[in-house]
Amino acid sequence: MKISKQRLVEIIEEECEMAHDPHSSYSMDGIDKEGKMAKRQLHDMEKYARELSEMLQDTTQLESWVQAKLTKAADYLKTVKHYVEYGMEEGAYDQVVPEMEPMQEPYEIDDSEMIKIMRE
Repeated sequence: MKISKQRLVEIIEEECEMAHDPHSSYSMDGIDKEGKMAKRQLHDMEKYARELSEMLQDTTQLESWVQAKLTKAADYLKTVKHYVEYGMEEGAYDQVVPEMEPMQEPYEIDDSEMIKIMRE
């Protein structure tokens, strides 16, 4: 697959922008940027789908493995859409799940207290 110099420059610029974006890295506050990552991936898929659609004609012959990849991609996207849609209806994405509380320190007990507890 050949790529034009202009497209290569665009890709490099996009990657450099992402590298310098302070919001693109993993957050130490316990909240992942999964939504942002998903939106970026969806944007890329939308762009590639549009470009691919413009490249193809109704009479374009594709190899069977290419057709299979398109079928899988369409199925995966549809499945995720319905899963997220259902989750939103159920309120699963309304709030960020709080972090678990840290475990308490082990309770220390001496032998005499243990004997007393066992007798009770």
